[in-house]
Amino acid sequence: MARFSDPTVVQAAFQPYLEPGEQLRHWAYGVKQPNILLIAGLTLLAILPGLIAVALLTREYVVGLTDRRFIVLRFKGKAIKVEEVLEYSLAALPPVKSSTGGIFTHIAIDDPAKLFVAKFHRMGMKDNREQAMAIAAALGGGTAA
Repeated sequence: MARFSDPTVVQAAFQPYLEPGEQLRHWAYGVKQPNILLIAGLTLLAILPGLIAVALLTREYVVGLTDRRFIVLRFKGKAIKVEEVLEYSLAALPPVKSSTGGIFTHIAIDDPAKLFVAKFHRMGMKDNREQAMAIAAALGGGTAA
């Protein structure tokens, strides 16, 4: 799991995707891991190859909330090499489900064309929990667990 200790690195990753005058308000690091049963099965087959397979199947994201959009950057590596960009207009946002528990904040956007689901660990990066909770609250659909 990548860790970002410098928020300016994450903010800089969003700059090429911001529209003129658009302001980045919140950002957070999250992951989408394979189903827990798949993780368990792969790990039971052989511990080291199973862990490697889980790492390869895990998707890493940095998400940002601007004054206009919710932007998702899927990346690989610690250098934030962007592989995919999803964006959702706040004016026409699909249904959102979010929840916050003791360790994770979960955010899911139910858009058939570009589904997004990820969990944000409280220790993902500096202030990750607060940032993820602020994004979840702004997007709506939240429940506290």
